[in-house]
Amino acid sequence: MKSIGYVVAAGLALGALVGTGARAAPFELVYTGGFDTDEALNPASAASPSFFTSPTPFTIRALFDTASPNLAPALGGPFNGFRAYAPTAATITVGGTSYSIQSALENPQTGVTVAIFDNNSFTPGRYAVGFIVDPASDGAGIVGDFGAASPAFTAASVVPTVFEAFFGAGHSPGPCSSGTPPVCPKVVTPWILRDAAGQAYNLTLGDYLADYLTIDAPGARLGPLNTAEIRAVAVPEPASLGLVLLGLLGLAAARPRPATARV
Repeated sequence: MKSIGYVVAAGLALGALVGTGARAAPFELVYTGGFDTDEALNPASAASPSFFTSPTPFTIRALFDTASPNLAPALGGPFNGFRAYAPTAATITVGGTSYSIQSALENPQTGVTVAIFDNNSFTPGRYAVGFIVDPASDGAGIVGDFGAASPAFTAASVVPTVFEAFFGAGHSPGPCSSGTPPVCPKVVTPWILRDAAGQAYNLTLGDYLADYLTIDAPGARLGPLNTAEIRAVAVPEPASLGLVLLGLLGLAAARPRPATARV
């Protein structure tokens, strides 16, 4: 898994800008994986990270659409085989608690993007999908490496799909301070989360590779099975939305009004 480091520089060929069409396609990426004991989730006010004491599962859900901006302008993007979309909303569930994740729409430098690599990039013939902060700098992120997607698709034309044949996952705590990824000293930049009460948390990712059953990267660990699926999100058609609005207006007009006192 020599290219599990999800760097945009890992063999991506510069491609022509491809339009996504007049109508944006809304999607949800559902990703499950696991944190290791060199990763931490703690209140942003904590003096030091509180590391997980055992492998801990998580599920991330992110809403995005194909009209969202590609977030790799410094590299001349979009690239052939790669897109990074700013999610309109992203949440992570850890230990039964859900947190919102800061999106690149809120802050392009510290918010996550939905990163999609088709089988023309990453490791040729494989797909990869996950979440990267500031992809132009190869920031903090989680990306899974898969041998297939059903149905197949290209990054320029995303469709609802299920990723199959999991090879492994790469986690990164932040961009390189020197050298080139994936093997380089990192600038640790936690993801910014908020709980239901609005309290801020830091999710600090580890710098490791995790293989599932197939060990093909030096130093990789046997990690949990990761799963990923891109789902279509239903959006009301303009005509249906108009009927709903008319109905609401009708209800408002029919609402009884308090009697006014007569003199």
